[in-house]
Amino acid sequence: MTAEASTEARIRRTASLAVRSTGTPGRPTIVLLHGVGNNGSMWSDLMAALPDYHCLAPDLPGHGESRSLRWRSRVHTAALVASLIEAEAAGGRAHVVGLSLGGSVALELLATRPRILDHVIVDGCAALPSRVVGPMTLGVSAISPLLRFATVSRLIGRAFGVTAGPGLDDFVAQMQAVHPGSFRRSFADANATRISAGLLSAPCPTLLVAGERELRHVRASNRRLAKSMPTAEARVMPGANHGWGPAQYPDVHRRMVAAWLEGSELPRELLVEADEAPRAAGHAKGVFE
Repeated sequence: MTAEASTEARIRRTASLAVRSTGTPGRPTIVLLHGVGNNGSMWSDLMAALPDYHCLAPDLPGHGESRSLRWRSRVHTAALVASLIEAEAAGGRAHVVGLSLGGSVALELLATRPRILDHVIVDGCAALPSRVVGPMTLGVSAISPLLRFATVSRLIGRAFGVTAGPGLDDFVAQMQAVHPGSFRRSFADANATRISAGLLSAPCPTLLVAGERELRHVRASNRRLAKSMPTAEARVMPGANHGWGPAQYPDVHRRMVAAWLEGSELPRELLVEADEAPRAAGHAKGVFE
């Protein structure tokens, strides 16, 4: 790490998105894309653990410090992230790590702007339809006006596997900062992600990962993409829920990110995704995408 590098995230407003950053500009860049209802602060611990990278964690439209910019579409958000990469990443190219909603934006970038991407990690995001999405979307619509209540956001956090303590407090604060309409629209938009010819031809090394207790269609999507994309692999974290990395197994997640970006061996805790994905015991229904 150079003397100028900083592991303390700094937040600033760009022409479009609020962005947290660590490290030294000019170093290899990682863009970290958060899940629905969260914001870039969810990546603070990971950013601090990657001092040799220039890390950028934008608040996506309708979330956190970008709340005033309403969510329009996944395509629009991917364009904003692409502009961020072109303006601030070393050589106009970046690694991208996307969780859930952020994973859907990463898939959109893979399909439409692969030349600005290096290595990519997509976690907990499907590009296939599922019968459970309709009822889940209705549930999200019903609950979105209540996110300002800490009790509601806390229950959502516990459903994600976030343990009581500072982590859960941070999760609640992030959920309370999201615009309810953008929460609804971004959730529906993420679940409308589909496999395209552009996605299947993306040459970027792509890791598709999920928790063992993830929804079935997410893991099925990972398996299909791993078989069809030129340089993709699928892994599963045993016993884990949706959003497993920052919430449940941050050390494994940190090692996974570092290994994939460096082209080294992935943590042994991660298993190769099997051809079949039986429903895990205690599978969490209604987990947000």
